[in-house]
Amino acid sequence: MSDKSRQPLDWINTSFIAGTHLVALVGTTLYCLWHGLSWIAAVLFFVWSGASIFSISAGYHRLFSHVTYEAHWTLRLFVLLFGAATFQNSAFKWATDHRRHHKRVDTEQDPYNIREGFWHAHIGWVLHKEWVGPRSPALDLERDPLVAWQARHYALIATVMGLLVPLGIGAAFGDPWGGFLIGGVLRIVVLHHVTFSINSFAHSLGTQPYSDNNSSRDSFVTALISMGEGYHNFHHTFPFDYRNGVQIHQFDPTKWILGGLSMVGVVKNLRRVAPRRILQATIEMDQRRLEKRFAGALPPPVKQRLETVRRLVNERLDRFQTLISRRDQLATEPGRQARSVHRLMRAEIRLARREVRRAVAMWKQAARGTARLATSP
Repeated sequence: MSDKSRQPLDWINTSFIAGTHLVALVGTTLYCLWHGLSWIAAVLFFVWSGASIFSISAGYHRLFSHVTYEAHWTLRLFVLLFGAATFQNSAFKWATDHRRHHKRVDTEQDPYNIREGFWHAHIGWVLHKEWVGPRSPALDLERDPLVAWQARHYALIATVMGLLVPLGIGAAFGDPWGGFLIGGVLRIVVLHHVTFSINSFAHSLGTQPYSDNNSSRDSFVTALISMGEGYHNFHHTFPFDYRNGVQIHQFDPTKWILGGLSMVGVVKNLRRVAPRRILQATIEMDQRRLEKRFAGALPPPVKQRLETVRRLVNERLDRFQTLISRRDQLATEPGRQARSVHRLMRAEIRLARREVRRAVAMWKQAARGTARLATSP
């Protein structure tokens, strides 16, 4: 048994979690039976939930925990207000815990270590008094006046934004109980489990396309309920990328909203991992999986074939990156000749991009063929 699992119950957290679950279950059931679900209660639930999930995803997580972009003070204030409305602690406490999770993932110093069990990672760690382990410095958060303001007044802000404002809006439209129970308490309970699911489900169920160095997984289901947070294997591999769903088809509304806000100047300096690093991580994982299938030793002809294709991918990536760098350099140079060369390079860059895609397709074909060879009698 770990030091954390022996910690006594945190009766404040336990009472709050138990109380909100009880009120959500009994109160909303009685409300719906006696009153019926009003339109304003439903609207409050979905609007407040959307704003709250976005504030945890874009604010507490991608902005304050990982600093993947810079934001105008209005957006920072928005995510601090609606983040508090989730009753998941202040941004300072949430972010420092999360930084420790990344630094010590899957160890006893990880606050929500999945290796201590699904229950512990999901909610058990919240119910016990905090285990005092090594803390990562958070000078950037300590010096942030808005973060410090929210931390000082967290309980008041959470109560007002999470319960009293929904109650008041509900009352203004003739349904105070709907505002309080549906827009307030039920929403808090649901969003607790949305966030908790990333610590539990996204560390136990799903795929690992980028790394198997820790328990993180990519999962469309957890991404669907959390505005894109479920692509957790990518996130743990590249935590300073503002995207979680890096592929164009992956469901990551937080990424889309931040991209839109960057176009109007509310967000800037969105941090992205170089495509080359992402591709190399997936290729490395492909090869590691193949080696495991062959009990750690690929047959020499197979290994040679894979290494040949992998070198081809790297060569074409090098050429593509060289052209991109040259194009960007020309874009900053004055003169008609530089602009003319810049235009001519577009076709060359398109061709180089196609060559990279062909090389990647060759790698995938070679990996699939090798996988079939491993399973053949």
